[in-house]
Amino acid sequence: MNAKLLSIAAAALLAAPAFAQSDGQCIVAGRLSDGQWAPRFAGVQLLAANGRAVSGSSRQQLAGVRKVRLSVPALLSQCNGDQPLVNADGEPAGRKTEVTGLRAGVVDVEGVAYPKLRTGGELVELRVRAPADRVVMLTR
Repeated sequence: MNAKLLSIAAAALLAAPAFAQSDGQCIVAGRLSDGQWAPRFAGVQLLAANGRAVSGSSRQQLAGVRKVRLSVPALLSQCNGDQPLVNADGEPAGRKTEVTGLRAGVVDVEGVAYPKLRTGGELVELRVRAPADRVVMLTR
């Protein structure tokens, strides 16, 4: 009986990171400045519920984004929502680190937020449902 409980606990511990990765993960689609893309990332195509591309840059149009098609892997980050971005001025420059990313393909979008930038404008942040089998490690 104890061996069975131990194996269940071990399975839960191994599965926990996969479930945690799919909760609260975001990618950035680009930057908006004065209601215009500045720039919109080339590897990211925004899709509406009907599967058609969303090409506009107004918040009303971007609210209709339900999926995103990635042609290249995208960096996964913690969702900031409409909060200001964390200041990384104290981080050493040029240091390569491994970070989590999302493999190319189509993923569901749960929401869109617009974190403000210190230099003006705002990011278009997509809260995505990141399945564990699509998460990869990237070096940046």
